[in-house]
Amino acid sequence: MDIAGFKQVKATTNKIALSTAVNDEADVKIVNIVWREEQPNTLYFSSVKDSPALAVYNQNPDVAFITVPNDGTAGNPYMRAQHVQLKRSALTMQDLLPLYLDTVPNYQKVWDMIGSKLVVFELKLKDVFVDPGLGQGKGTLHF
Repeated sequence: MDIAGFKQVKATTNKIALSTAVNDEADVKIVNIVWREEQPNTLYFSSVKDSPALAVYNQNPDVAFITVPNDGTAGNPYMRAQHVQLKRSALTMQDLLPLYLDTVPNYQKVWDMIGSKLVVFELKLKDVFVDPGLGQGKGTLHF
């Protein structure tokens, strides 16, 4: 699998179901994501800086995710990965805001309401299973 399939699926989504686990207790959250082509092995998402989720991220940064296709996307394209390392990013929401505004519908409303409370996290990708949709070749992309 090459980066073209990854880009194709990424174009159909702006969110993932992020799976975490601490003390044998699993949890899943839907989070908006952005991606920068110059750093292809990294997805970014934000969280409110006083959210209980931050303690979970710090305790066990080994996570899994699956993309959630945008409404009306044909063929059920998706990407999923396990053992992804989650870490606080050196980038800020100011750095990523243009990407959020371009890729997440109505993100300006989110920014206006809680933008100052958001912190950025990175998901460092190693192996990502990519399925561009029904009838298309699927496989694992290695970074």
